[in-house]
Amino acid sequence: MNDKRIPIANIYYLLCYAWDHVEERDIVRLDELDELERVHDLLGKVLAQGIFRLIRRGIDRGYREVREDLASIRGKIAVGETVKRAVRAHGRVVCEFEELSKDVLHNRILRSTLGTLLRLPNLESGVCAEVRSAYTKLNDVRVVRLSRRLFQQVQLDRNRRYYRFLLSVCELIHEQLLVDEITGEVTFSDFRKGRMEKLYEDFIIGFYAREQNQYRINHQGRAIGWFDEGTTDHNRSILPRMEADVILDAPHRRIIMDAKYYRKAFAERFGVKKLHSNNLYQLLAYLRNREATEESGPRHEGILLYPTVDDKVEANVCLEGFWIRARSIDLAQNWRNIHRDMLRLIA
Repeated sequence: MNDKRIPIANIYYLLCYAWDHVEERDIVRLDELDELERVHDLLGKVLAQGIFRLIRRGIDRGYREVREDLASIRGKIAVGETVKRAVRAHGRVVCEFEELSKDVLHNRILRSTLGTLLRLPNLESGVCAEVRSAYTKLNDVRVVRLSRRLFQQVQLDRNRRYYRFLLSVCELIHEQLLVDEITGEVTFSDFRKGRMEKLYEDFIIGFYAREQNQYRINHQGRAIGWFDEGTTDHNRSILPRMEADVILDAPHRRIIMDAKYYRKAFAERFGVKKLHSNNLYQLLAYLRNREATEESGPRHEGILLYPTVDDKVEANVCLEGFWIRARSIDLAQNWRNIHRDMLRLIA
């Protein structure tokens, strides 16, 4: 699928919903994103603007351990090192103390990510200037070598949502940057070429979790139990996990939604367009098994949700008593229209 037809501003909205950080989407003005065409420019701009806002609010500080040779005592004396290095002869002692500093792990990740972006040869000039300015404003924060483990070590309380959003941006940048170990050249692997399917699914979950209150959304546990009556415990253990993309439950209606990020929603045979059979088989299996294993209630229905690319999709079929709708969402249209169409799907 040609994901470049999706405007950069819409990519930004998808990310905000997928990460559950819709409140933070006003870091940048949407009209500023209209001029950008590449994802790394988008992420660089969001990160730089976010750091400018952090600095205006007051950037995080934390206590770090410091050891220095001092003329007067501060904290506690490191007796062993003071004697070993004979610093008393120069009228000094080695002291260990804690100092309040901006040089904490999450700030190091922010600055280090900015530094890596500056190594990209094709960063848009205006974005590059903003990234460089943000990097300079954090000049008393150390640059570190980024790794997945380093991101996992960050511990932030619930009041640090803004930091968590910016660190999500940093982590995505880190995952997509490729560094040539020999030349040191840095390139950005546009995640639209390989990760849009997962982003599309996470966006749908995040959108319905936030934008409607009619349904309970099973975004934590979307597993569907097998209707396996008569199966022994030993054989039951070898059944694969069955998990739908989105399950929406309400007293009056139950919907299983399957997100399909395909360029072509229809297979074509002898000039006749048909829905992909495996999509229908999969959704029908979800419907059968959840209907059989859940408490009584309204009959389940299914939605196959595609992005609009070549064809708008609008089809309704009833299979084995289950209504299944195939629909598409145009991710290239104005965001307000995407918002409207997503809510109409479940109205």
